[in-house]
Amino acid sequence: MIFNGEEYTIQFWQGESLGRVLAIDTETTIVPFTETPDLVTFQVFDGEYLYYVDRSLVGDFLKKHVTRTLVFANAPFDIDVLRKFMEDKYLLKEQIERDRIYDINIMYRLVGLATVGDVPRKYSLAHISRELLGVQLDKNEEVRCNFENYSGVPLQEIPKPFLEYGAADVIATFYCFTRLRLETSKLNTTTNLSHHIQLLGALALNRMYKNGIGFDEERAQKLLTELNSKLEVLHAKMSAYGFVKGIKGNQAAYNYVIEFSGLPLPKTDQGDYSMKESDLEKYSDNPFIASFLDYKRTEKTTFFIRKLEGSRVHPRYDILKNTGRTGCSSPNIQQLPRDGDIRSMFKAREGNTLLITDYSAIELATLAQHVYTNYGSSVMRNKINDGADLHKYYASVLFKVPEDKVEKWQRQAAKAANFGFPGGLGIETFIQFAKGYDLNVGEHEAQKMKDTWFEAFPEMKNYMQGEEGSVTTLTGRIRANTTYCAEKNTPFQGLAADGAKIALYNLMDAGFELVGFVHDEIITEVPENTAEEMRRLQEEIMVNSMSLVVPDVKISVESTISPRYCK
Repeated sequence: MIFNGEEYTIQFWQGESLGRVLAIDTETTIVPFTETPDLVTFQVFDGEYLYYVDRSLVGDFLKKHVTRTLVFANAPFDIDVLRKFMEDKYLLKEQIERDRIYDINIMYRLVGLATVGDVPRKYSLAHISRELLGVQLDKNEEVRCNFENYSGVPLQEIPKPFLEYGAADVIATFYCFTRLRLETSKLNTTTNLSHHIQLLGALALNRMYKNGIGFDEERAQKLLTELNSKLEVLHAKMSAYGFVKGIKGNQAAYNYVIEFSGLPLPKTDQGDYSMKESDLEKYSDNPFIASFLDYKRTEKTTFFIRKLEGSRVHPRYDILKNTGRTGCSSPNIQQLPRDGDIRSMFKAREGNTLLITDYSAIELATLAQHVYTNYGSSVMRNKINDGADLHKYYASVLFKVPEDKVEKWQRQAAKAANFGFPGGLGIETFIQFAKGYDLNVGEHEAQKMKDTWFEAFPEMKNYMQGEEGSVTTLTGRIRANTTYCAEKNTPFQGLAADGAKIALYNLMDAGFELVGFVHDEIITEVPENTAEEMRRLQEEIMVNSMSLVVPDVKISVESTISPRYCK
């Protein structure tokens, strides 16, 4: 066969030893994404030799090449397919944990983040091959969609177009890897941009996706009925102000109401008044705006519920966003409202319970680690390690009261500062941010809070110096072309995300059934009769995993055992 002008001979593996770096690809049957397909073909390429491996020999091949570096285009998928051929369940475990498995999908996204500043939105093998090699892979639908017709058929009897299709993929995988490794080496990092951590997380999140989480359809329908009734009431309230249309396609009616209300809302490029929640929240004391905001949020919830069906839902997770955090969709349980009625729709199976464990103030811990590593000292680190409540400590400085005399509202105000200022918020932005903590402050008060925050944590003055440019996490992931706020958020958000991804993998490896992940919170499903034992183990794994990337700051977690996703 011909690939990029070069001729390659397809051979059938008979026990030969291949090179130190092996690209591996599989072709499979087509099944729903939540199921594991059957293997049809298994092909490898070491830069010189191209082999197809008979299904009966896959285990032998992997065992023979256990010390090699293995490269995949989609490692979580391929490894899941190959597991049934491994008599030794630890066969690939050592390679995974010793960083001898690479995923060009992840590598491509990390390099994009490090050079352009954004994670590429397209990262299929075909796209990567076209961008890096200038090779357009022939994704013939007649071939791609019909591999299952050859499930169980001897390799020698599979038609040539099907073999050449798989061969092109595995050759492209190898050369994309060599190109991406070269690009990584140019970035002056010895950590592969945190590739290993992202791979661990991707393997765990792929398992979580397949597991899914239980869903109470009956409760969801009841809640939906209640929310629809609420929408009718809110619409009636808005109609009293002249708002007569539905929320969709309502701009003209909305403009009419705002024009006569006299509210100084900003306008869009089209000349319409803004409907953004961030703009509207400033005027939430206005009865119309209050009803409008409530309507938008309620409608969003109803839309979310309507998309869910079945007794188990399977959120899809994206391993890498620009800050290093994960994304989630279909449904996005990472943006569920805090409303207990909504969260309680998600549940464990009968005889099981959910174990919900979250890191306590983890982004303050990772911020303290970042500052301590880069500047050599940190009051925040010292306070955490001494067991202090950071919010009470800062509140005591701000309000000039002893820590044991700090009132609830004072601590709440401190939370707004501790979670807002590290991200580089300016005074105006902080004022709006603080409203999410039920804190209403003016410019003078906000400025005083910021000045006092630097008095409480003087090391942060160094951290907050900086400008738009490039930033590197302690795990070696680079984010280029950052804004000032992105530069400040990425180090501690990304480090917290990396520690959590390691925890996800270690929990999976320990036999936990992963069912949900919300940034600093990991949800597993465990038998009721072992819940307390599993709680202790889960907490231990999560603390130890995070400590691998946050070695100098005490890590704390909190757990809840509940049959439903609520605390």
